[in-house]
Order: sequence, then structure tokens, then C-alpha cells
Amino acid sequence: NPDARWETSITKNVGIDGSFLNGKLDVILDVWQKDTKDLLYRLPITQTVGGATPPSVNVGTMVNKGIDIQVITRGKFGGKVGYEFDATGSILDNEITEIGGGLTYLLDVNPGFRGVNPIRNQLGYSLSSFYGYKVQGLFQSQEEIKNAPTQDGAAVGRFRYMDVNGDKKIDANDRTYLGSPVAKFTGGLNFKLTYKNFEVLSYFYTSLGNKIFNISKRFTDFYPLFAGSAISERVKDSWTPQNTGAKIPIFEANDGFSTGSQSSDFYVEDGSYLRFQNLSFAYNFPVEIANKLKLSKLRVHAAVNNLFTITKYGGLDPQVAGAADTNFGVDLGNFPMTRQFTFGINVGF
Repeated sequence: NPDARWETSITKNVGIDGSFLNGKLDVILDVWQKDTKDLLYRLPITQTVGGATPPSVNVGTMVNKGIDIQVITRGKFGGKVGYEFDATGSILDNEITEIGGGLTYLLDVNPGFRGVNPIRNQLGYSLSSFYGYKVQGLFQSQEEIKNAPTQDGAAVGRFRYMDVNGDKKIDANDRTYLGSPVAKFTGGLNFKLTYKNFEVLSYFYTSLGNKIFNISKRFTDFYPLFAGSAISERVKDSWTPQNTGAKIPIFEANDGFSTGSQSSDFYVEDGSYLRFQNLSFAYNFPVEIANKLKLSKLRVHAAVNNLFTITKYGGLDPQVAGAADTNFGVDLGNFPMTRQFTFGINVGF
């Protein structure tokens, strides 16, 4: 396409920078919106052109808007212990506002994960939004199955999907939006204490309001996919006639439409978390001691990363990345972030 060009973006923002209390308090606030247009996408072409590859055309638009704030305060406790708090926070809203060609979602971005296709980049929603069936619960009796909308593979102890369009049958038209992997709020806190030659530094990070598609449960919660392997603890709470309040389907050798083979909100979990990212200690030796060692400075320090994480997410690590901006937020059983200990000495000559 000789008319294709780079995407363009227009950013609008209003900001306030202020310093108060004789420099003890700094506040930085930005309210912004970024409109991106002319995003490249391969629109479908008619089959009469043969096997030609559709050209990329500038048809997509997207809007990002948010609020960024940073607050820094510093001073001393009791005149001896120095402190500095540096808190940051960001609110983000992402939305696909136009695709072009009369399309309502990207047709060629439909990644599969272990047989499940959970992502739809759809008009009016964020990038990489999750899409599928909503689970109303598990079928408890044949009478319930008889009175429910027609559903392929319906059986006692299996998923009962929501009839979204109300046509008394469960099919692809009942799939719907299940959540977004884009966090509504992210923030961090740096905290520093100093006393004489000692320093203590820490950093916390949080991500709130995002969802994770935990596809790893497909291999831990459904028997046909882990036959011969270790059974997850959750499977012990599968549905039985004596355990009708379970959320995990009946333990059986079946991988059909009404069990784990479809994209559904069974896999969608809250990805919010708070992580104590770093804690470090340091000591700066007095100049007199450094000079005796023929050094201009001498500093020793120790640090630990990833001390703990507070989250309701059931996977190994809520910090889930992805392959691209149209394909992220899916947990394939990623290895969690490891805890690291570091020690060091800084010298100056």
C-alpha cells in the first residue's frame, strides 16, 4: 500500500507542579489524553483477488487517558532521623475507538492458548480484552438441565453458561466481554530513612483493577489434560453429589464444550497486587576510616528484592506480561519472580 504512513498521536495535558512548606513538599499532577489515529491494520479483501495478502491500511484509532500524580515529602524526625517519601500513582483508561471497514473487532488477532481463544480486541473496549462465556454455576440435576437453555454437552456437575442474548440456546452468540488486563491504577512508594551514616531504602509497587486470564488452570483443574501428572489441590474440591457448592466441575475424563475447552470467566481472576519490591541497607564509613585505608570513600550495602506479594490471584505470580500490545494478560503458568539477595562494597580512590 503506497499510501500507508506512520501512525500519529496527539497528546493533550494539563499539569501542576508545586513546591510547598519551604521545599518539604513537592506535588506534580498531570491530567492527560492521548489520541492515536492511523493505526495500521490489514482489512479483509474479497476472495476474487485470489491468494493475495491484504495490504496494511491506516484505519484504526485508540484513546488513552489518565491522571498521573507524584507527591514527595522530606524532613527529619526529632532532628536526627531524615526521611523522604516519594509516592507516585497513575490512573489509566484505554479504549479502541475505531477499526475501519465496518469491523467491530480485529479479525486476525485471535491467539490460542492450549486450545482456548480468550482475547478479542473489540471496539469500545481496551486492548487485549478477554472474551467468552459467563459461567452461572454448575448443573446440579437433570431437572435443571431440562429447564435450562440448550447447551452442548450439558451434564450434572458441568458448567452452566449464561444465555446472554436470551434465545434459549447457548452458542457463540452468547460470548461476551469478561474483563481487561489493563490496570486501572498503578502506583509506587519509595521510602528513605537516614540516621548518621546509615541509610534504609524501600520500594513498594501496586497494580489494581486488572484481570488475568489464568489458562494454567486448564492443566491443573481438568483431568484429561493432566492425566498421569500430579493432581492440584483445587481438584480435591471438584463437584460431587455431596459437594454441590463447588466451583470446579466434576472430576471426569471429558474435555468438551461444557467443561474446560471454552474461554469463560472461570479462568478470569482479579490480578490486583501489592509487592514489596526492594529493601536495602547501607552504611557510609566516616572519612577518617576511609582515609586510613587510602580511600576517599567506603560504603557497604545489602539488599533483598521481592520480599512479599499481597494478592488474591490464584496463579504463581500476578505480574503477567504478554507477546504484544494486542495479546497480553494471559498466564500460561509463568515462573514467579524470584527473591534475590545482594551485597556490595563501593570504594573511591
